[in-house]
Amino acid sequence: MATKEIILRGITRDGRKFRPSDWAERLYYALAEYGPKRQVQFNPLVKLKVSDGIKCLVVTAELEERDPMTFDFLMAFARDNELEVLDQDRNPLEP
Repeated sequence: MATKEIILRGITRDGRKFRPSDWAERLYYALAEYGPKRQVQFNPLVKLKVSDGIKCLVVTAELEERDPMTFDFLMAFARDNELEVLDQDRNPLEP
């Protein structure tokens, strides 16, 4: 089965909780844009999620094709911070 979603979990590969605790929200807002009338428009291919009490950023795989720079940024963030990266079935992925 092809990867549809990539989950960046707020747990490092050695099992520590990633800090700061609002890391996912910071990334989520950093990817937002301002639309008409200065309304915030969030990237529809990225969403916040809490799984088993751990904050996650869920990236739709389509982002890699639509916005490769943003996709690469998120994968580099996960790699540089040694975050767990999973597919939609919770199988480990390499960022």
